[in-house]
Amino acid sequence: MGTFQNAHPLAQRLYESVTKGSGTIVIVGDGRGRNSRALGEAGLSIVAIPDEASYTQLEFPPRHFAGALSTHAYLHGTASKIRLGVAELARVLQAGAPAFLTFGSIQDVRYGFGDALDPHTFAPGEGPEKGVPHAYFDRDGILEVLRPLSIASLEEVNVDAIVGKWAHLEDEPPGKVHWFAEVRKP
Repeated sequence: MGTFQNAHPLAQRLYESVTKGSGTIVIVGDGRGRNSRALGEAGLSIVAIPDEASYTQLEFPPRHFAGALSTHAYLHGTASKIRLGVAELARVLQAGAPAFLTFGSIQDVRYGFGDALDPHTFAPGEGPEKGVPHAYFDRDGILEVLRPLSIASLEEVNVDAIVGKWAHLEDEPPGKVHWFAEVRKP
């Protein structure tokens, strides 16, 4: 489908897993809007939360959204902040609602570089994301983060061809690895 040509692969997977007209989809950390544009053009009702908004306090009532997508927000922040954000997302999802989310993996080439903020969170000391916390999870850690949700699939993916060059230095070595999670609200 051409609508998803410039979107993250998880945007199309979300589209394929929700029923049109079933309700509104939330995109946490909308970035440049490529995913919200694609999902909106595909006919879904979208609420986009900007990157600079807090994902730990969503201003919506419980069970409000029919689905969710976050391809970058949960890569940024400390591990404890990301846990709070996922719990908050679970609060605003309807029962059975799908969510497609990405998280940093300790297999990522950038793991351990920058200023350590906690055992698995580092803030780069230079570049476009200077000072921005990046949390990385091993399998046990990501399972703990996702505890408020039911896991349909969880995989570590090399994302070198997916991540945006706007947020990364041109000379960064290959080896960016993210967790791709498909989860549902129980």
